Amino acid sequence: MQKDSRKLLIVKPPYKHSPLGMAYVLSCLERNNIPFDFIDTTLTNPDYSKLLKKNDYLAFATGGLISNFNFISQTIHTIRSIKPGLPIIIGGNITKDVNPRFLFDSEMMGIDFGIIGEAETSLPCLIDELSNGSDDFKEVPGLLFKDRSSSEVIKNHPKRLDLQDINILPAWHHININYYKYAEASYMHNQVVLPVLTGRGCVGVCTFCSPTIGAFRKRPLEHIMEEIEFLLSKYNFDILNFVNEMFYQTKEDILRFCEEYKRLKTKKPWMCGMRVDVKNIDVDTFVAMKEAGCVLTGAGIESSSNKILKIMKKQTTKEEIIKFYRAAKEAKIPCLGTFMVGNEGETKEDLKETIDMVINEEMNADVSLVDAYPGTQIYKSALKRGLINDEKDYYKNIHLTPGPYDLLWRNRERYLNISAISNDRFWSVVFSELRCFYTFLFNRFKVLDVKYKRNWLLGTISVNGICSECGSTVKVLSDYNLLGQLTYCPKCYTPLHINYYKLEDFSRHYDMLCEELRSAEKLVIAGTQLQAMNILRYDHFGLNYERIKGFLELERKKDSSPLFAHMPILQIEKLLSIAPDKILIADDPTGDAELMIKMFYSKNGTNAPKILHLVPDNKRFSLKITRYVSKFTTGKGHRGAFDRIIWGLVIKLLRFGALFLKIEPTLKQISKRVLRRLFGATFTKELYLKYILWKQKSL
Repeated sequence: MQKDSRKLLIVKPPYKHSPLGMAYVLSCLERNNIPFDFIDTTLTNPDYSKLLKKNDYLAFATGGLISNFNFISQTIHTIRSIKPGLPIIIGGNITKDVNPRFLFDSEMMGIDFGIIGEAETSLPCLIDELSNGSDDFKEVPGLLFKDRSSSEVIKNHPKRLDLQDINILPAWHHININYYKYAEASYMHNQVVLPVLTGRGCVGVCTFCSPTIGAFRKRPLEHIMEEIEFLLSKYNFDILNFVNEMFYQTKEDILRFCEEYKRLKTKKPWMCGMRVDVKNIDVDTFVAMKEAGCVLTGAGIESSSNKILKIMKKQTTKEEIIKFYRAAKEAKIPCLGTFMVGNEGETKEDLKETIDMVINEEMNADVSLVDAYPGTQIYKSALKRGLINDEKDYYKNIHLTPGPYDLLWRNRERYLNISAISNDRFWSVVFSELRCFYTFLFNRFKVLDVKYKRNWLLGTISVNGICSECGSTVKVLSDYNLLGQLTYCPKCYTPLHINYYKLEDFSRHYDMLCEELRSAEKLVIAGTQLQAMNILRYDHFGLNYERIKGFLELERKKDSSPLFAHMPILQIEKLLSIAPDKILIADDPTGDAELMIKMFYSKNGTNAPKILHLVPDNKRFSLKITRYVSKFTTGKGHRGAFDRIIWGLVIKLLRFGALFLKIEPTLKQISKRVLRRLFGATFTKELYLKYILWKQKSL
């Protein structure tokens, strides 16, 4: 029988981090001379109907994490509707984390084959069987499939790739590396970071993590160096990132790597992630890493409560965590940490203990929320505890929690709280405790002596200052995140915060804000975007957060949530019953929040409360125009940005006219007719209202 030479269609889900795993899969297809078409849905939205009618594919393949469940399910249903008989293959962690009956359930997903473990040992064998027209898949290692006669789900034992014998390099030439080049460390702005593996697997058996084989398999050093030399010869990048779960297991392995790396003719700075229980790790180890070019490392803290660490089977202790970070600090190598909120059995006191340790040890860390990720021990525990009533519904609505401050996360009420903190107190406790942590970070790791310079032509604001850790000069473009811009030091690579209120132009306004906000009895925050969220993240002004009555939604959304984080979202009509004494405008994308609020109160025959802005009055207009120019010059919304620039300039001219020209009523009407002819009735009405308001205020 002649072998089928049709192509495999392989599709990557729309995640934005570097697709290292997919690059390895494409490499193994190339090594085995398997023809394929590859589509990256992060960059393109394929027309599957046209694609499948034009090409007769052997099979369709995709895969990823549980966070890609809905994408994979919807894509498979689309493929099935167009070409019902096309074999469907999926791989990645989703195949071992999801209950097999959901994978084969036509309503949930409806796959034909699942690859468990490493695709390099399974996928070529499966494609070979399909190409030969075989229906016997019992010899394909690591394959999940349904027996045709019994409909029983069969799970073949996976075969581990021999890392010592085979050096498989990722097929980056199939990936648009220019798109992903900034994905590995977004806060580093223009630094191009490429990912590399020193091995596969992890020794951990953590309850919150997707199950591993419980072992770390390291790659031969010569293979790693060959890959690095290839990347250096082929691509222009700044930093290497060793992205496997653990860099190495012992001090001796780390030192051997450092010696080999130093022998390379061309070298790049590098960073890595570690476990705090690396055998025999000490200050000398970190010094050796630094001398070999390591500029940044880090390890999972998760919790500083030994009780919680034991529950999560982390196999580490608070004492080991402190020892690890102190050694890195003594070696003067930046060491970032991560800890988790909402661990199984965690109380408010446990969370406070973790944050106190991070602050006392001055750890530059980040935080994530615990997810009851299918396949993990905590997921199984949640099922036993009756916290998950409908597994199908849970799968359909799951997405990995982006973090407590993510603006796009509109369904916090669906978050599965497995901690010992009650549901009604969970979010208030989390935000209160994390605010202490993030405020510490903001004030401890920062850019000193901040100065700025505006470029009107390009629409940019350049900021420069001094790194608080090493004294080096830091230069960065402002991202207009007034309350929480994060950057990094180009010399010591420490993540740093920028405090714009330290600028001479802003400091007096900041003092006024502190005084006014601290005296507020009933405070409403106007806005539900980045700056509003940063008010919850950082305590910049010494607020009494219990006096915040809610967040005013300036533009009503179709999918409006009742809550902004854990606080009420307010529509403007609610202001009358709340009767705030002060309103702080945090996010004002169109620039007319104050006008809208004052008009609302005027319409209802009452005076507006005191309205405050994050930006000084004499800076708001110029900053707004600069930002619009920035959007125009960078291609982000050309027409909209251009219209706003013109709008802003016309308003400024009318305000100038009201102050100095004393326009008569008849001339006002002429002006309105001219504006209506130029810009249209709706625009002119809004513009004229602004003009009248400013005239009354100014004259």
